[in-house]
Amino acid sequence: MSIEIRNLNKRFGATVVCNDLNLDIPAGELVALLGPSGSGKTTLLRIIAGLEVPDSGHVLFHGEDATHTSVRERNVGFVFQHYALFGHMTIFENVAFGLRVRPKARRPSDGQIQSKVMELLKLVQLDWVADRYPHQLSGGQRQRIALARALAVEPKVLLLDEPFGALDAKVRKELRRWLRRLHDEMHVTSVFVTHDQDEAMEVADRIVVMNHGAIEQQGTPDQVYDHPASPFVLQFLGDVNLFHGRFGHVPGSVEAGTETVYVRPHELDIIGHAEPGALPVTLSQVLTVGAQTRIEFKRDDDGSYVDVEMPRSEFAALRQRLSLSSGSRVHLRARRITRFSADRGVQHDLPDPAAMI
Repeated sequence: MSIEIRNLNKRFGATVVCNDLNLDIPAGELVALLGPSGSGKTTLLRIIAGLEVPDSGHVLFHGEDATHTSVRERNVGFVFQHYALFGHMTIFENVAFGLRVRPKARRPSDGQIQSKVMELLKLVQLDWVADRYPHQLSGGQRQRIALARALAVEPKVLLLDEPFGALDAKVRKELRRWLRRLHDEMHVTSVFVTHDQDEAMEVADRIVVMNHGAIEQQGTPDQVYDHPASPFVLQFLGDVNLFHGRFGHVPGSVEAGTETVYVRPHELDIIGHAEPGALPVTLSQVLTVGAQTRIEFKRDDDGSYVDVEMPRSEFAALRQRLSLSSGSRVHLRARRITRFSADRGVQHDLPDPAAMI
């Protein structure tokens, strides 16, 4: 089932949450709506579901206008952040609920319901908890049951609103990989809302980055990360250092020092000697998390801070070679810089040593 959003507008009072949105979601695609709080992503999801009505514009399912179609008639499955399971029902009855409340003419027989529910519980690898109650399950298990319940009615579209937001980091990581595998098996057109960049990058076929009710950029995870369309997208999809004309002034563009260029922490090299274009800095602190090390430096010229990131093992060798410790004075060299300009859009360049520092 394909989804088309056409010239969609929605506001709450003076706040515009959807500003002339246009979006095409092909059948079978898994799309992430990614953005900060207030960007409009949840409102867009609720409009697709039929839980909100747009002020203007249209929602089309497989080419047919569904803008004013009721939630029940849209045949969508909805998974909420906080499970919304019925505490007084067994896991089996929670999953069976959508089938049991169908009109009598469309309601499956008890045998068909039994078969369907157990099939779904096996799909989410929880057939062994059918007789238990929600409070007897972990958060990750409850979210998988919520997904099974959404799939029970055989939805044409699956919508997920921050489905893993209430879970701890380890369970969240396991579930998003599981969701990706499940989607590859079922190929249900799916749209999920998240503010977690890693989650969107790992799970989605395509990411739609939203900000202030507008779509800033859409594309595959690699496209939006490697070729951001705006400074907002670049900064939202991972850490970045900002330099005002320092790394990356290109002759013929603007006067050195008047433009902003961006360098991600992993695009900086630490060198022990001065060279054209290298930035003199002083080591401030080292933070190691798992296999990655983040090194914070203080710039010698203006006192601002710059982050560098590299594998832990690589930094250990570098630290020994350069005898690095707190207060060590070294230089930073950029391997790539990103710039944005009104006339040329986004550019990724090797720094011009003659124009730097």
